[in-house]
Amino acid sequence: MKFLVVQKVVPGTSVQRLAKLLPVQMKYIRQLKDARKIDLYYHLIGQEGHMLICEVGSEEELSAIVGDDPLFFDSSREVYPLITYEKHEDRFRKLLTESP
Repeated sequence: MKFLVVQKVVPGTSVQRLAKLLPVQMKYIRQLKDARKIDLYYHLIGQEGHMLICEVGSEEELSAIVGDDPLFFDSSREVYPLITYEKHEDRFRKLLTESP
């Protein structure tokens, strides 16, 4: 299962707190990438945030990844389940053939 996670630091988070937590978060993300739990990671230019695509076996695993993030309490997130273009196309074709 793949999920897109868009995470942004809560406005007003102190620079001192970010200076302390960002290196820890970067290490955490590196560990997830090395474990192949994160397929893609991109920093959002001009913003204090990033997006990543997680590859997990369950929603519980995704919840642990998000919840263990060092910036969990200092960030907001949007999470979107993803499917491939091919699966989406197959579903669309099936809907077309089943319609009256």
